[in-house]
Amino acid sequence: MARAQDIYKLLFQGVFGVAHIVSDKAWNILIEEAGRINLKEHSEDPLIEPVSPDASMVRVNLRQYINGGGDLESLYQVMRKSAEHKGDDEVFLDYWGQYKRMVTEGLVSGAQNEIDELDNLISTEGVKPRHHTEPYRQAYYPAYRVVVMKIYNEYTVSSG
Repeated sequence: MARAQDIYKLLFQGVFGVAHIVSDKAWNILIEEAGRINLKEHSEDPLIEPVSPDASMVRVNLRQYINGGGDLESLYQVMRKSAEHKGDDEVFLDYWGQYKRMVTEGLVSGAQNEIDELDNLISTEGVKPRHHTEPYRQAYYPAYRVVVMKIYNEYTVSSG
């Protein structure tokens, strides 16, 4: 169900983390989303999913976090601390290049026209965050926050 843009987003998150969404509104958006999601859906999803090759950057799935008794204020603090992480365009472009090679070699599926569109956007706009595609949102209704795993572990251990 994941398309090239969804892979792009995953790679972007793994390199750059959450800094692009942590703003003055991030707390309100987190509370609103937490109140809107169906906590019984996607129960098979793990609490933590790596989004970087070394698993230093992860997605914390909100359903599992809330169902496990996780405190949203604590998660928000982890998000804020994680936002200090600075990514590197060259690292992202290396990962993006690896994905494109894997598609070309038939190791993973991907639509070349979608990859070409994203390459055009990269060349004109630079490396920027992208949204999940509508088919991905419909299939998975993603509800997560990207954080630095070390900060998540330190904060959850120190807070309880």
